Amino acid sequence: MQNTNASGTRTRAAAERARAWREAGLWDETTLFQHVRTHARSRPDSLAVVDAGGRRTTSRAELFETALRLAAHLHRRGVREGDVVSVQLPNQREAVAAAVAIQGLGAIVNPLLPGYRTRELAHVFEVARPKAILTPATHRDFDHRPLVDDVRTRTGVSPWHVVVGSPEGGEREEIGGDVGFHAACREGAAAARPDAPGGDARSVSEVIFTSGTESAPKAILHTEETVGFSLRVAWQDMGLCEDDVVWMPSPIGHSTGFNYGLRMALHFGLPLVLQDRWDARAAIGLVDTFGATYTLAATTFLKDLVDLARAEGRRLSSLRCFGCGGAPVPPALVRYARQVGIGVRRLYGSTEVLVATWNRADSPIACLDETDGRALSQVEVEVRDDAGRPCPAGEPGEIHVRGPNTCVGFLDDPERETRTISDEGWVRSGDLGVLDATGHLTIVGRSKDIVIRGGLNIAPREIEDLILAFPEVVSAAIVGVPDPRLGERCCACLVLREGAELDLESLTRRLRDQGLATHKLPERLEILDSLPTTASGKIQKFRILERLGGHGKEEA
Repeated sequence: MQNTNASGTRTRAAAERARAWREAGLWDETTLFQHVRTHARSRPDSLAVVDAGGRRTTSRAELFETALRLAAHLHRRGVREGDVVSVQLPNQREAVAAAVAIQGLGAIVNPLLPGYRTRELAHVFEVARPKAILTPATHRDFDHRPLVDDVRTRTGVSPWHVVVGSPEGGEREEIGGDVGFHAACREGAAAARPDAPGGDARSVSEVIFTSGTESAPKAILHTEETVGFSLRVAWQDMGLCEDDVVWMPSPIGHSTGFNYGLRMALHFGLPLVLQDRWDARAAIGLVDTFGATYTLAATTFLKDLVDLARAEGRRLSSLRCFGCGGAPVPPALVRYARQVGIGVRRLYGSTEVLVATWNRADSPIACLDETDGRALSQVEVEVRDDAGRPCPAGEPGEIHVRGPNTCVGFLDDPERETRTISDEGWVRSGDLGVLDATGHLTIVGRSKDIVIRGGLNIAPREIEDLILAFPEVVSAAIVGVPDPRLGERCCACLVLREGAELDLESLTRRLRDQGLATHKLPERLEILDSLPTTASGKIQKFRILERLGGHGKEEA
């Protein structure tokens, strides 16, 4: 899949930047598949993946062999170079093997959150048109097999469906779909190709969907060059080494868990400790048992971990690099984490640019506590005013990022791509920040209308559009209300028709019936007489938040 959205001018400019980055060695020709093969051959018996609460371990040789067999099966079912394969799996070994297998074919991996339901999955099918999809049989008591069948019927897109059993259940849960995971691997055993080239580093290798202000998620395109650079520079700037252990509680169906958990571990041959269901006590057990040293996770995970460690008088001193972002990280939480031995490294990033700024181990204490770090090596960060001019140090503006880390475009979305990426390669974030005199960035707000719940972006417009179709509703606004644990929760603020009634239970049931993912469901309902608006009729959500006792901010 090559992105064809860009104009001729933009394409030429991008080609010039790419040539310069390759000549400077910032982009290279290696791929994920090649790294996994190298580590499997040099250290076949070393630990590659831990999952199922620490009860299942996989060696590098076992992981690579599984990936080869799955790749051979997918090839027999028609998956070729440039095809998209969706992976809607939780944090388990099979998701890791699938990523390697897809890369080995030169195909494009499309990580998806297991919580996606009909609406989200239908959008993925219509935009990415996957040739195959891997899902659980069931996850969190939800059956994914009829979900895929339903979306196939709705969209007319019919990917080959590989069903994966739970780590505990194994093959006996692989009922439904087109084939079970273990059966697929058995079928592919005879045709496995250990010397496959593993794709072209210059071609698109990842498509990741991310929500913004619009109801339809963007499909962000990355190559092995952009991701490989991002991993190497993070490794260098964070001072990581071969003795590190990656613990990943963030979903690997999200860019954070996929790129800075799964891919970070595979790229450098580090053990990957996966945690599927979040529980702070279980997390401490995994960190202690396997000596986890590194992670990248949202504020919610950090807060729960720190609260439990403080309550029980425990120290987690192996966790020397806890990358944290995606939602506000209170300075006090960073200090409390330090007291229990956790080295928090606040950061700023997005799916479009991956990680852009990150605090280092040698950053001043004040910067570690109060800022979201400085630009990673070879990455440019600017804060600009409304006229597009760089802001003086200390003055807020919109964050722009440029470098070898940025995506190569959006899939079949030229309008939004043009609005986001300039001809000069700058990616406009929609986020507001301040750069101090030392180049450290602090996020001060969002110009994007999104709710961040537990580190996951939720587009209010998608939910509002569904609610506005309800016959009882005159107008609707979804706002993020502060939550001490998750950062924000969705609150539905509605104006109802005269005499109409609607409660939260009915609202969420009807939204769930329309296929909305569980994490997007409103968790609070406010019935109002009217919604505050500007003179042009735009709803002023900051006024709603002020009325609810939240933290409103001015909107343009």
